[in-house]
Amino acid sequence: MNTQPRWVAAWCCLLALLLAAPVHAVGSLHRCQAHDGQSVYTDTACAALGAAPAPMSVELVNRLTFDSSSSASLGLLGSTQRGAIPRRRPAANGCARNVGQLSLDLMGAFAMGDVNRIAESFHWPGLQNQQAQLVMNRLQHLARQSLVDASFWPALASAGDGAGAMQLVFSEPQQVLELGVERYSGCYFVRF
Repeated sequence: MNTQPRWVAAWCCLLALLLAAPVHAVGSLHRCQAHDGQSVYTDTACAALGAAPAPMSVELVNRLTFDSSSSASLGLLGSTQRGAIPRRRPAANGCARNVGQLSLDLMGAFAMGDVNRIAESFHWPGLQNQQAQLVMNRLQHLARQSLVDASFWPALASAGDGAGAMQLVFSEPQQVLELGVERYSGCYFVRF
């Protein structure tokens, strides 16, 4: 059985996904909006500059994508109404041991639309019941949105091990959300 047509079709689908990618950060560049309304482009977390994350225009994303010489390997499982589903580690494999795993876990959990899987990536210790309920309410709201990117941005070296921000980019509705990243008991988690 010749599998070459399947591979060609898979690569064509991947290329189509990349070309039709929603507005989000490309590579190591993020767009932020300063308090005075000015746009700032940076390779660090927007919060480190005292700015809020903001989406880039489709035109700019396309130009940066085609001008970039780097390429990323995307692990995709298939397609659903929410789009391509990134690979998600089984829950039995434990927590994310690095920020790359944390990013992929978030992408996979959002693609599945499973608020419980999303909640596995959140830092819960120290929260009171009322605080935890508020976090779950926010997660339930976010789980209905289409996440297109989850990128880690390290904080300044003085901020501590694993400290930084996870920038989540949603396409419907279009928004960017930055969450704090913490290392706890050898695992990485996000927090509001």
